[in-house]
Amino acid sequence: MTHQLVMSLAYLALSCTIISVGGWVWETCYCSVVERHLARRGMLFGPSCPIYGVCAIVVWFVLGGVRDTAALFALGFVLSTALEYCAGTLLERRFGRRWWDYSMFPLNFRGLVCPQASCVFGVFAVINVKLLQPTILGGLATLDHGSVLAAAALVCAAYALDLAATVLALDGWRPRRPHLPRALRLPQA
Repeated sequence: MTHQLVMSLAYLALSCTIISVGGWVWETCYCSVVERHLARRGMLFGPSCPIYGVCAIVVWFVLGGVRDTAALFALGFVLSTALEYCAGTLLERRFGRRWWDYSMFPLNFRGLVCPQASCVFGVFAVINVKLLQPTILGGLATLDHGSVLAAAALVCAAYALDLAATVLALDGWRPRRPHLPRALRLPQA
């Protein structure tokens, strides 16, 4: 039972990573075209937007049993909007800045969510449940368990390091210069 749980978590970590990187690629390309210059997307230093991967996993867990496409779209619209709002509010409160702003769209709420983006997320929920998760998880299940565990451990370590470095940078941490005794200081020119 423990091995099965570990493997399930490894599959989910890798699926989350694949979708997070895919979301980063999508956002970077889209925003670069719209802004007419190479746009740096995402909060982390690495090429990943974890909100896409986390949202995809949550939507799959919560809505994976919904077969009706219209219901899946509507529920995905609502669930994804709630997740995006919570993530945006949390990031804004913790770091005092925003990574996205929908204030230019009509009917937006605090610039963190809007119906237009929520419709895209509703479509993504349908694609995620009916195509992405079955394809990704099915493909991962064909791989050697040791390889899956190693890859999952590697991506989890990479995310932990990236998150730590990002938080330190956003908090303005700078390494302190060592204080040398006066006798060891170089003379100033």
